[in-house]
Amino acid sequence: MLSKIVEGYDLTFEEAYNLFNQLLEESDVRIGAYLTALQTKGVTSEEIAGFAKAMRDRAIKVDLGRGIVDTCGTGGDRSSTVNVSTAVSIILSTFTKVAKHGNVSVTSKSGSADVLRALGIEIDIPPEEAKKMIEETNFVFLFAPRYHPALKRIMPVRKELGIKTIFNILGPLTNPANPEYQMVGVNAPDLVEKVGEALKLLGVKRALVVHGDGLDELDPRGPSKVCEVVGNKIETYTLSPEDFGLERTKIVPCGSPEESAERILKAFSGKRNEDRNFIVLNASAVLYTCGIASDYSEAVEMVSNAIDSGEVLEKLEDIRRYSEKLKSESSK
Repeated sequence: MLSKIVEGYDLTFEEAYNLFNQLLEESDVRIGAYLTALQTKGVTSEEIAGFAKAMRDRAIKVDLGRGIVDTCGTGGDRSSTVNVSTAVSIILSTFTKVAKHGNVSVTSKSGSADVLRALGIEIDIPPEEAKKMIEETNFVFLFAPRYHPALKRIMPVRKELGIKTIFNILGPLTNPANPEYQMVGVNAPDLVEKVGEALKLLGVKRALVVHGDGLDELDPRGPSKVCEVVGNKIETYTLSPEDFGLERTKIVPCGSPEESAERILKAFSGKRNEDRNFIVLNASAVLYTCGIASDYSEAVEMVSNAIDSGEVLEKLEDIRRYSEKLKSESSK
């Protein structure tokens, strides 16, 4: 199969699925060769979906029920913004069940796990506790290293290679809770449709794949490229803040997980600034994608009301309290 990739031929879904499983038995040299060859050729939606399905099948299973939502980005956009997807996931949990899948930072100043820790939320939660937590709070974080033990074989090679590989795309597609609704941020415009097609192949109910100008989020400064997936239908278009009834605003760089957490708290406390606009824009898009809001304008109103009423801050406190309970029980 390696020679096929080197010669520029694409893999089918089944071949990609089998290759993932094969990589776990290969030497470091051959793992590196496969990953480099795929990256040089350029990955297809079928290859992305095949790898993602194999990863899901090898993940530690966690059944959190129907209607689960995830909002997650590939990272790697090097923009060092406030952690929008984490803030969005907490807002969403005031409306529906959210299982956020994520990791510590890869290329940005702060990954979702880093920011949640800074907010006082437990990140390393086993499956039996995950189910209890989402039932109690509508929110749980699924820490990728805990749920994907097979990746221990691949990670050292990825690190030594030091280049982007197919694994940089897979995080948002491999949530072990198999969410029915997703907003996925990607770090390059050419990945928007590829990841949308991959999500369709994986059987997502509804999803929105987004890329701003160099961001794996909807861009508050201007238009973003998006791919909307509804069952077997896919539509690609652009979205701007004006489509939500929001003004364009600049992005303020963020230097650390602690700063990100502090700025998220200010946004949740009702402070009207660039961070709030950025967060509301993205949260509203997910609320529409889930079918909770009928259009983007209604979604903005619902998100804004949840923040201004104190409901979002109260939800964050609920999640924190449950986290403290988990920590105290595990230390006994």
